[in-house]
Amino acid sequence: MDEIIKNKNIYIQYNSNVFSNFSNKLFNIDYISKEGLIKSVMDGRGKALELEYGGKSYFLKHYIRGGFVAKISYDRYIFNSLASTRAVKEYNFLNTMNDKGLPVPKAAALQVITNRFTYKADLITCKIENEGTLYEFIKNNKMTKVLWNSLGTTIEKFYQENVYHSDLNAKNIIIDKDNNFFLLDFDNSYFFYDKKLFTKSMFRLERSLKKIKNYNHEIQNIVKKFSSL
Repeated sequence: MDEIIKNKNIYIQYNSNVFSNFSNKLFNIDYISKEGLIKSVMDGRGKALELEYGGKSYFLKHYIRGGFVAKISYDRYIFNSLASTRAVKEYNFLNTMNDKGLPVPKAAALQVITNRFTYKADLITCKIENEGTLYEFIKNNKMTKVLWNSLGTTIEKFYQENVYHSDLNAKNIIIDKDNNFFLLDFDNSYFFYDKKLFTKSMFRLERSLKKIKNYNHEIQNIVKKFSSL
């Protein structure tokens, strides 16, 4: 069940089934740093923070821009409505995918801070306990034929549910101790209306794999499969 907190220009939404004792201070970097809640900093744009709160682990992501536009506006976006903000869209998208039984993180909380015509946003998701990313598994020669087949089966689930991942890469896929795969980071992702979009995300994944030293084109058959559908 979702709860909403509104305070002037700040909008917070959180899942009360996830948090037994939610605090909006979880979005305050100074507070979580002082209280020692930050357990690690993840690589990648935005530097997601791993938090430990109430005996559970979470990831806090601050939305920032990439590319040339980041030089103009680091973390502000044009504000039209709450429903159109990146945090609300990803939060709702994760909830829908979870309802469909897809292997993705559970949405925990979001924050949107508006300032006239712009906004900043943050998202908290529940951590999935894992053994590493696809990138790490390939780099350390831990991928097997069984795991590649399992990855193909996992990706097909998203295809069947028309999910387009806008930034599918080797670091946004993790593997748990039972060899189950999960996809992460669905910012700017959505349900696709054209199958070519799914193929586009597969090619993006393949390009990210080619940058890894020990990758030997194992995913090509998976890419070809979806390209022919």
